[in-house]
Amino acid sequence: MINSLGLFVQEQMSLLGWTREVLSERTGIDEWTLATILDSHVLPGSPDTDDIVALARAFSMPVREIVLRSAEGCGLHVMAPLSPTETLLLASNDELMREVRRRLALGARTGGYLAAPAQHWDVEAV
Repeated sequence: MINSLGLFVQEQMSLLGWTREVLSERTGIDEWTLATILDSHVLPGSPDTDDIVALARAFSMPVREIVLRSAEGCGLHVMAPLSPTETLLLASNDELMREVRRRLALGARTGGYLAAPAQHWDVEAV
């Protein structure tokens, strides 16, 4: 079993170039609670609702994503892998647009979306 919330938060921090101090400032979560979230092999319990909402706001993502990762981090198997097609069928247009905006904002902050040249598909070659 693995603390999927801790891994996820660390991934997001790495993408954004944030330290624990920066995350603490942006979320208002104290360093003791962040240490529990980030360093525990298995979460002893789900984080407080305020902490979950603060993480979702800091990373510009749905609260549901943090809740599901918290549940996984506590040992519940709630995030069964879905195929990309199933995921798209379950997502609403609003959720898809929020994700596009989140990824564009993340790319703008990190410069990652400008790193690769545009790919042009040759339809006749396929």
